[in-house]
Amino acid sequence: MLLALVAGTIYADRMKARLANYLRERAITTLEQRFDGKVEFHDLHISLFPHIVFRGDGLTLRHHDRPDVPPLIHIKTFWTEVGIADLLRPTHHVGKITLEGLTIVVPPHEERPANPPPSHVKAKPFKVVVDEIVANGTELDILLKDPGKPPRVFQISRLTLHGAGMGQAMSYQATLSNPIPAGEIQSHGEFGPWQVEDPSSTPLLGDYTFSHADLSTIHGLGGILSSKGKFSGLLERIDVYGETDTPDFNLGISGNPVPLHTRFHAIVDGTNGNTMLDDVHATLANSKIDAHGGVFRVPGERYREVLLDAGSKNAQLADMLRLALKAQAPPMTGVISFQTRIDIPPEGGLVADKLKLDGKFNIASAHFSQLNIQKKVAELSRRGRGETGETEGGEQGSVASNFAGEFSLRDAVMKLSNLTFEVPGAAVNLDGTFALHGEALDFAGALKLQAKVSQLVTGWKSVLLRPFDPLFEKEGAGTLVPITVTGTGSDPQFGLDFHHLFFHSHDKSRGVPESGSVASRGKASP
Repeated sequence: MLLALVAGTIYADRMKARLANYLRERAITTLEQRFDGKVEFHDLHISLFPHIVFRGDGLTLRHHDRPDVPPLIHIKTFWTEVGIADLLRPTHHVGKITLEGLTIVVPPHEERPANPPPSHVKAKPFKVVVDEIVANGTELDILLKDPGKPPRVFQISRLTLHGAGMGQAMSYQATLSNPIPAGEIQSHGEFGPWQVEDPSSTPLLGDYTFSHADLSTIHGLGGILSSKGKFSGLLERIDVYGETDTPDFNLGISGNPVPLHTRFHAIVDGTNGNTMLDDVHATLANSKIDAHGGVFRVPGERYREVLLDAGSKNAQLADMLRLALKAQAPPMTGVISFQTRIDIPPEGGLVADKLKLDGKFNIASAHFSQLNIQKKVAELSRRGRGETGETEGGEQGSVASNFAGEFSLRDAVMKLSNLTFEVPGAAVNLDGTFALHGEALDFAGALKLQAKVSQLVTGWKSVLLRPFDPLFEKEGAGTLVPITVTGTGSDPQFGLDFHHLFFHSHDKSRGVPESGSVASRGKASP
């Protein structure tokens, strides 16, 4: 009887070993068939009673035909428990699999032959459905077509999949960590079915929410952004429709918050890492702005480059100025139409310092809202008509019309060319610069007026200039005189450019003087 017991024990152990080996081989075969690759385990244990438990370390699944790319899947640790009755069903069910340290590497799209060779795996795999997969701390890497560019990396802090099986989509809930701007993205939707021959063509769809994103992690911006939207497509190309809200958006250079809302359609290209902004509708306070362009990877750079074409036909100038100027009240109001090219290079530093703009604008019914500026414009208008005395109500001044020009921003200095505007009795044409840091003005140009040049000033200056009145009178064009504008955006100083005034008085044919630096020019306030 003792011999029979020993023999039975030995037989049972052999049967357990055979069953464990069988389950091991079938598990490997199923994974290799499912992902068309080669499976390796650093360590795999299978226990049979009272439940079948799989526990392993270092699972690696490599592409059969892609030795040039990293393993498709790598898992540091995994475990699952399966009831024996679940394995006896036609479609085997696994209640839950827990994965730790999951990394998925999706290779770029590869053209495959019309008649591919048969699968490397001959055995028939299990028909298995996993009810739940928990894979917190997952990393998804999408390789780009250019091997010299780094992959698109998505850090998924929490991930749960439901209904994972052969040839079917699975639902998911995920939390992604977004580094810049810092915040978390919540998403849910469907993923799959997994495309064995071309993983980058695996379908994906869902909704997302992105809340409490701190824009200050982008040096030179400020505000808390929230976003929500829908997306669909393939891993290599995803269409996103969404909107953002940033109630306190600001440029660090001014610190003035302005509410910003956007609606957009974006295309995320997984083959090159670029995001095309096909259609963007932004509302900045009370101003509507339309844009299109993209966010592009630059070789050797950590950050991406933003290139946009933007414009508006009916924006509020005050909304624009609040972003750029420190003054609580913008010095000018009006309705602005503009077109501009926006380029934010990938290098580090303040956004305002590296921002590049090139465009043109037109302002209708421009009004200098601050009293000291409006008074200067009113005085310019009176002098242009030859009125040297103070007039009642003059502090309200005149509305400047036909305010237009071209602009270019480099290194936080705005260069304005062919800047023109008119007030009753006078027209101004200027070229020069405006520094975003410090708001310094440096402009020079010409003033065309109805009055004589000597009527621009009073006292001995007027007497001194009377002999030159005929030199500046243009038949049918009024009087042209060179002027400068210096000071700051909140306190501009209008002056006569005496250097050009006397130099050009000897050669009437020279016409309107050229503008240049005002640092060495003599000037007097009108």
